[in-house]
Amino acid sequence: MMSDSPFGSEAYIIEMDRILSDLDKMRRGMGKDERKERFTISKAIESIRYLQRKARRHGIKTGLLEDDGCK
Repeated sequence: MMSDSPFGSEAYIIEMDRILSDLDKMRRGMGKDERKERFTISKAIESIRYLQRKARRHGIKTGLLEDDGCK
């Protein structure tokens, strides 16, 4: 669960990756008749990716993560 891991920690980032993967699988499994739902899930994925980048920057800033030079 997300609340068990500190914001910006490696475990937090990994959990967000798992959530993104699950949402993407769900989105890909939807048919064309569910285009509005696909759009909503796509926007949720976009938002979670933003939060993941924010968590990564916070983790690097606070020393929970090492800066690997990748963006």
